[in-house]
Amino acid sequence: MLWAACAAVGVADAATPSAAGQWRVEFATPLGERAVTMTINQSGARLSGHVVDPYGEYELAGHITGGQVTAAWSMPESGTMIEITMKGKLDGNRIDGTAKIGNVGEGALSARRTGDAGDR
Repeated sequence: MLWAACAAVGVADAATPSAAGQWRVEFATPLGERAVTMTINQSGARLSGHVVDPYGEYELAGHITGGQVTAAWSMPESGTMIEITMKGKLDGNRIDGTAKIGNVGEGALSARRTGDAGDR
């Protein structure tokens, strides 16, 4: 019985695609194109990690459901912190979708995996 329960957990984990890794993310903002490096760690459907740009490092949190990735972080923009929410479809080593920039708007987003989550 215990073995069956452990096997079921393994099957559930295998069904969740992996978004873990280091990513190069490019997205459109009202002020132009922006690029960041994102490290995603994954525990089941829960995502954590950080985003790095020339101005600093910012914590991220999110989740993956099926192949849909959602991750959010806050970073400074024109002297205030603004939340960026990434939503996209994971397809192997790519994520394509949108980035919502606070209440300012939404733009196209593309990301490509460049390494393992342990790489920095």
